[in-house]
Amino acid sequence: MGNRRPGGPRGGYDPVQIYNSTSFNASGKVEYASIFCSDDNYSVLRDETWRASSRGVCLVTRITATVRTPSGNIEAEPYTSSGTSYNQFAIIQVGVNKFQVTRVTSATRRLK
Repeated sequence: MGNRRPGGPRGGYDPVQIYNSTSFNASGKVEYASIFCSDDNYSVLRDETWRASSRGVCLVTRITATVRTPSGNIEAEPYTSSGTSYNQFAIIQVGVNKFQVTRVTSATRRLK
């Protein structure tokens, strides 16, 4: 999981984090732009955050999610990019049995 070819540039991007904001468990795949980067398969419980073990200089191109609901497994609308260095994403519910993977643009939560 998250194996990266050694010998690349020092540093790299922060490991991918996926917060599951739904009431259901989910799993999916983080896909990276380079053939030198290994895709990450993940599973995340409801209201939990999955973190990749490493990332190196790999850009994210796609994140998929399958949400396991009482109505069956539902494929979320994936996050797609030509290649992003962003590392914080979330699985959200956007309708009845409708989910999507989205980039998190702020770590702060609004208080009601």
